[in-house]
Amino acid sequence: MEFSEHGGMFTGTIDQVLNHCANLNVDELDKQCERQSAIEYIMKETGCDEDEANEIYEEASLMEVKETVDDLVKQGLVQIVGYDKDGEPLFGLTELGKSVQDELKKDKQ
Repeated sequence: MEFSEHGGMFTGTIDQVLNHCANLNVDELDKQCERQSAIEYIMKETGCDEDEANEIYEEASLMEVKETVDDLVKQGLVQIVGYDKDGEPLFGLTELGKSVQDELKKDKQ
């Protein structure tokens, strides 16, 4: 039997399933589970459908990223270094941000 995926269910030999599980990205799987839990929560609390819940989730995620970037700019760690073809800002580390990054790298070693 060949290994395949059917609607989220995996079929195949034990070795194929074990090999697949060994190659899973646990962090990505955690993110997917968190997202799905959030979508279900939004649907339950607001009574909206899955498409609307996904839109709400995406908007909340973008707001969170914007707040984080704004905070990094205020702390002097990140700055606008240019703009893309759509006029969206491109961000890069400031000298302070680079030194903090270097320190974090040293701590990991």
